[in-house]
Amino acid sequence: MKIKKISYIHLIAFFLIYALPPFFIFVGWIHYEYRYHIMIPIIVMIIIYAFIQKFSFKSLGFRLDNFKSAILWQVSISVGLTLAVIIILQNGYIRNLQAPQNPWFYVMYLFLSGPVQEFVYRSVAIAEIERHQYINPFFKILIVSFNFAWLHIIYLDIIIFLAALIMGIIWTSIYYYKRNFWAVSIAHAITGFLAIWYGLI
Repeated sequence: MKIKKISYIHLIAFFLIYALPPFFIFVGWIHYEYRYHIMIPIIVMIIIYAFIQKFSFKSLGFRLDNFKSAILWQVSISVGLTLAVIIILQNGYIRNLQAPQNPWFYVMYLFLSGPVQEFVYRSVAIAEIERHQYINPFFKILIVSFNFAWLHIIYLDIIIFLAALIMGIIWTSIYYYKRNFWAVSIAHAITGFLAIWYGLI
């Protein structure tokens, strides 16, 4: 499929759709308890947008030919860094940890929240920004990584934001060159599960 080029204005408008809802929650214009009321419609809209744009499965990372290589990179680096952070936190260097008690939260994160985040905030975002020929790959990775981290400002926690930014840069960098949705989703699910289990998120 031939890639249709897009303008800067189009690209800015695209990422504003991501950026505005977390900003409204962050500044208090929308109460935190209503976060799903605004975020779910935005996520659905972006998924519909991806289908309207007719992004190919390959451009969205739905492939298996390089799965072994991609999963090795994604999981080994992600889990290694996450465990290092958990060890630091458990020793009380930053703050006390408090993990969620509801077991359904973990199930929802593993099988729904994590994969959906990866599709919307990584697969579609990369597929869209790739249509802009004048942006250097380094800046594409930074833009998509920051966009992913920006989602987490609703928690009003600098540690969560920085963790999301760092992991976002790692996941996006590997995904950009490997372009494998399954590998980054598994890495996200494992890393997120560990972070939640130990109370980081």
